[in-house]
Amino acid sequence: MKQQKYIFYCGKPNLLTSAKVNLESNYTLEIWRPKIYKIAPRGLFFKVFLIWWVFRYLGLFSSSNYRIFIIYHKKSGKVAHYSVVLPKHFRTPFMGKNDLQIGPVGTFKIHRRKGLASYAIQEILKFYKKQNSKFWYIVRKENEISRRCIEKMDFIAYGEGIKKKRFVGGLFDTYIIEKKF
Repeated sequence: MKQQKYIFYCGKPNLLTSAKVNLESNYTLEIWRPKIYKIAPRGLFFKVFLIWWVFRYLGLFSSSNYRIFIIYHKKSGKVAHYSVVLPKHFRTPFMGKNDLQIGPVGTFKIHRRKGLASYAIQEILKFYKKQNSKFWYIVRKENEISRRCIEKMDFIAYGEGIKKKRFVGGLFDTYIIEKKF
């Protein structure tokens, strides 16, 4: 089986200014943060949220900046989009202590092509602007839509690499940059 290739994008919030995206009035943004009794946000749960909750409370993240930016559809109350912000941890050894990873990012099919991902990323950059953190965005090489989205937000392709498999299940897989651009 051919190993999946990834493109690693990098950016700083003070340089990422060209895209100005507005949110349609039938959507609303919520910035969610885990609590000891809240593993996942309302209307959104994947097994990985439990893992990240454990990472946060065991101190495996380099900071307490783990958040999920969620865009809800007002009329239905359902999640339309989510963008996860993760601090450095053992799966991302290339990141600096104060760096943040944006991703995973997902927009549900009926809400696509409305700029929700761009809006969420714009809001993430605003939210963390004072920290002056470096941001990372890791995307499968063939995911052209996601690559265009992050490039529109002025992120620069930093390198290409792989996700190195450590054990069955993927929990300990590590992202490795093999070639810098």
